[in-house]
Amino acid sequence: MKSYVLFIFVLLLEVRASAQSLYSANLDSASLFPTKHGHFENYAFVLNGNVIEQDSLINYAGTKLNTVFPYPIRLGGLHYSGAVYFHNKEYYAPPVRYANDPAYFVNGRQVSPYRIRLLKIEAFNKISKTIPDTTIDGKLYKGSIHIDTDEDVVANRILLPELIEKYTHLPLEKVIVHWRGLGNRYTDEDDIGTIIDTCFPIHSFNLGKTDPIGNLGIRTIEIDRVRFAEGERYVVHIADNTYKWRNAKANLIFSDPLAVDTISPCYLPDFDEDGYSIFTSTEISAQPYKGNKVYLKKLATSMGLSTENAPTAIRDSIAVQFVVLKNGMLSRLQSLSPERACHGDILKAIKNNACIWSPAIMGGRPVYAWVKMKILYSTDSRGNIRSLDHIGIPYSIRELKINP
Repeated sequence: MKSYVLFIFVLLLEVRASAQSLYSANLDSASLFPTKHGHFENYAFVLNGNVIEQDSLINYAGTKLNTVFPYPIRLGGLHYSGAVYFHNKEYYAPPVRYANDPAYFVNGRQVSPYRIRLLKIEAFNKISKTIPDTTIDGKLYKGSIHIDTDEDVVANRILLPELIEKYTHLPLEKVIVHWRGLGNRYTDEDDIGTIIDTCFPIHSFNLGKTDPIGNLGIRTIEIDRVRFAEGERYVVHIADNTYKWRNAKANLIFSDPLAVDTISPCYLPDFDEDGYSIFTSTEISAQPYKGNKVYLKKLATSMGLSTENAPTAIRDSIAVQFVVLKNGMLSRLQSLSPERACHGDILKAIKNNACIWSPAIMGGRPVYAWVKMKILYSTDSRGNIRSLDHIGIPYSIRELKINP
C-alpha cells in the first residue's frame, strides 16, 4: 500500500473528536444554501504528506485536492479544526472508491456508482451488460451495466450541475464537491466523504429528508475557497447520508459488477442453510414487490404468457418452496408437486424474477424465511402452459431450525 495511505492512517490515530454539526433542521432556512464563502479557517493544509502554510499552496503547480477531513485533528503537535489533503505527485494520489466500476445506465440515463447501490432491486425488470471498455465524455469505463426498472430514479432529485448553478451560483468549472455524511465525529473511513471533480451530470441528490432511518437527502451545503497555482477554486461541501447508505441487496449484486448474473441476478444456487435459523412464520412475511398480482404478471411476462385463462383450458397447479434470505435474495427453490414437463419453465421464471422479493421481518430485523407458494395455471390439450392464473402463498406456524 502506498506510503501516503499509511501516513493518513497514522494521522487519523491522532484525531481528537468533538461535536461539529452541519445539520440544519429547517430545510427552507437560508443556512442550507450559503451566500458566504469560508477559507478553511483553522484547517491544516497537507501536501504530499507534509503540512504547509495555506498561502503557500499557490507555489505548487499541478496540485489536486485529495480529500477533506472535517473533524478536529492534531498534526505536528498542533490542533486544527480539520485538514485538507492535496498532492501534485501521483505517488501520493489517494485510492478512489468505485474507480474500476463500469458505466451504469438506468432506464437509459447514466447514473453514478453510488446511485446504483441505492436502487430498489425489487423493481428491476432486466439487467444487461457489455464487457469491452467504453469512453464516455472523456472518461474510460470498464464496460457498462444497463438496468430497466419500474423505479423512477429521477423523481424528486436534482442533478449536481443544476444544484450548483441554482443554489451556489458558482461556475461549474471552478467547483470541487466534497460529499460527506452527517456525522459530527470520525468513526471510520466513510465519515471522511469523497471528492467529485469530474462527471458531475451522473450525480444527483434529493434536497429533502427522504428516509427516516438513514436521514437521506441533503441537510446542508457549505463553501470554502482555495487558491491553487492555476487560480481560485470553490469546495462545495454537501452533507448527505446517501454517501454512506447502500441498499444491501444492490450492494451485493454490484460487488463485482461485470460478474453479475444478468439472467437470475437475485437467485443464489449455492446457499448452504446449515447453521441458520430459517423461519416459516414471521411477524411480517417475505413478499413480492407490489403484491401477488404484479408478481404473477411478471412471471407470466417473462414466460411469454397471459394472466387471463382461456375458458376451454385445462387447469393445473404447481406448489413450490424456497428460502428468502435476509438480504432479499432467493435460494433453495424446489417443486413440491408431481413432475410435469412444463414445470421447469415456471421454476426458471421464479429464479429469473427473484429480485422482486423483500425479506421477512422478525423483531424489526430481516430474517431468513421459507416461503411456500402455489401457482395455478392453464394448459392446452398437449400440456403446454397457456396462462398463469393465480398465486397463493400459505405459511406454516412453526420455526424450522437447521443446525450443523
